[in-house]
Amino acid sequence: MKILKFRQFHEWPSNKSEAIEIQREAVGQVELQATLDDIKLIAAVDTAYSHGGETLYASVVVTTFPEIEEVERSYQHGEVTFPYIPGLFYFREGPVIVKALEKVAHDVDLIIVHGHGIAHPKQCGTASQIGLAFDLPTIGCARKLLAGHNRPVPPEKGSYQPVMLQSREVGVAYRSKTNVKPIYISPGHRCDIPQARSIVVQNLRGHRLPEPLRLAHLFANKYKRHSESKKTP
Repeated sequence: MKILKFRQFHEWPSNKSEAIEIQREAVGQVELQATLDDIKLIAAVDTAYSHGGETLYASVVVTTFPEIEEVERSYQHGEVTFPYIPGLFYFREGPVIVKALEKVAHDVDLIIVHGHGIAHPKQCGTASQIGLAFDLPTIGCARKLLAGHNRPVPPEKGSYQPVMLQSREVGVAYRSKTNVKPIYISPGHRCDIPQARSIVVQNLRGHRLPEPLRLAHLFANKYKRHSESKKTP
């Protein structure tokens, strides 16, 4: 039995126009209410590309909350079939990410995605679309800003500034380590900005990224290296 059930609302697009239309329809379905009140398990998702960019490696690490003890890993790789178009990463990485998430055997309460939620040019990034696809709360957490702007964040750990896009607050730039570049946090689906920031902060363990996402990042790259080493003659 699949614990995480993917709801196939659409066929995977083959071109930019189809992707934009799917994304446009998804925007109106995103919910931004604080629905998380009893989090026990978090799934974090990250990806890594092969050296030539033709293959994508997706990893999922499930951890307990608030202890952040790892309980499960899943992974998937696949051919990249959608072009590199900023703002449409979900359609490039989504098919492989979805398959990795479908392998998860635990009933998770939240998904943290290495990417953006509503801090996105169309206010519907990868985290938002994964949330819609699995009907789960999601948070986007990224190392670079994709859309919008924020005032300079003071250098001390714990400092933050709102990220504004078209006069709307869509996330926060948060300093997770003193004198280290901030991370960018935004709600994806079934979550709001204060809750997204609070949860990410509670998952910090001395590194720039929240610990579940850091583990997923390390695992994605380890999986890539292991897979590619087997291909080397």
